[in-house]
Amino acid sequence: MRNIFTFGHRPAQRNWTVADLRANKGKLQLTEVTAMNGEQAARAAAAGIDTIVTRSQMLKEVRAAAPNTFLTAALMLIDHPTEKDVLEGAMRAMGEGADALYTTRSLDTIKMLADLDFPVMGHVGLVPPYSTWIGGLRAYGTTAEEALKVVGRFRDMERAGAFAVEVELVPQQVLEEINKHTTLVTFSIGSGSGGDVTFLFSEDICGETENPPRHAFAYGNVRRLQEQIERERIAALSAFQTEVRAGTFPYERVSVSMKPEHLEAFRTRLSKTDRLSVARG
Repeated sequence: MRNIFTFGHRPAQRNWTVADLRANKGKLQLTEVTAMNGEQAARAAAAGIDTIVTRSQMLKEVRAAAPNTFLTAALMLIDHPTEKDVLEGAMRAMGEGADALYTTRSLDTIKMLADLDFPVMGHVGLVPPYSTWIGGLRAYGTTAEEALKVVGRFRDMERAGAFAVEVELVPQQVLEEINKHTTLVTFSIGSGSGGDVTFLFSEDICGETENPPRHAFAYGNVRRLQEQIERERIAALSAFQTEVRAGTFPYERVSVSMKPEHLEAFRTRLSKTDRLSVARG
């Protein structure tokens, strides 16, 4: 663990720092997963995952659940429509304990954040929100011309001050070659093992996604368990409904009872009270 001081002026410990990630480039293959709530973050930390990425709005909860894991705050375009929103979101995320920021916005945005000495990650290859520009959701960089465009984008991000880049659906061979010639820490999703960090969505890893993308792989089958739990819940609720209607529930063993002598005394006194009320009426 490394001792650090956060942007929010709090002492903390981290499994990795930006300096460590850079020094590790080309060495140990690291992992990154998504966490959109505290439960997912706690599981990732317990599993020894190296880095976590979350939407900036969930960062506070995720950081609390994984206090020592390197954590990137995603400043999603839809959540931060203007440059002012981006800056405010970045300040808030760093103040809440983010170790890095992720954005798919312009190079100017990356430069703005990098000029504040914030560690910034960009995105190359397939960028899903902008997939219409390349003809839809598909691999990018499969031709020499496209691969050179990926190289150009890497160079642009280096000049803008990014420290890392998410590389999505780029051929592994292309990423392997580029990774030899870039200072950027590369986070590969669907781009093979040619990067420095391998990234997948938690729900895809755990088998919770109904129609996972081609590059995902399920190491578990949580969806089957979730469906089983849902069936059990409905069955239990239906049984309760049926037995209450039939008068067979509540059972004697889950009800409170009175000893016979106390019950008789209660009934006697209640009867006298009723007669007295009638007489007064």
